[in-house]
Amino acid sequence: MTQVNHPRVFDLFETIAIVQGEPQNLAHHQRRYAHSLASFYPKQCYQVFDLASVLQKFLADNPPNHSLMRCRIDYNASDMAMHLVGYQRRGNLTFQPVICDDIDYTLKFTNRDQLNTLLQQRGACDEVIIIKHGFVTDCTIGNLVLKKNNHWYTPSTPLLNGTQRAKLLAEHRISACPILLRDLDRYEEIRLINALNPLV
Repeated sequence: MTQVNHPRVFDLFETIAIVQGEPQNLAHHQRRYAHSLASFYPKQCYQVFDLASVLQKFLADNPPNHSLMRCRIDYNASDMAMHLVGYQRRGNLTFQPVICDDIDYTLKFTNRDQLNTLLQQRGACDEVIIIKHGFVTDCTIGNLVLKKNNHWYTPSTPLLNGTQRAKLLAEHRISACPILLRDLDRYEEIRLINALNPLV
């Protein structure tokens, strides 16, 4: 693996939480990483690295110096580059709905230009809720969970199948259902979830 500086060399990336030196939720990250390679490079050979082995070596060479760290893995069909930084979890956020019917973020692309453009429409809020064809999808940095009657729901129409979302669904801690823009006022609370921000 090589370390490069050009941001367009790698088309895809993963973000993994490192808690007390231990990578989190690796099975879901490995599954998405392999699926993304197969989807993005269907007509060429690609190499699927074992993320657990790669991270073990990387963390041995770069010992974490915070209790919670963000490990970003940029990758393409044959190579990857890793970056490690300390991370502070997001608190409760405010959200502004924005409509975008042509957005496609089914894979974790390094090109986030469209997401960044949508984020500029947040106004006085912290984040946006992206509405596609009338349905709630995600915010720009993760999936969403919405609370109603003491239960958490996640939209069944996400832009990206996030690893934290997959974990919570597998644990039956959240339920997936269609959520329309007009339904938002039926929910008591909205939270961001992603690899570094679990549902607590």
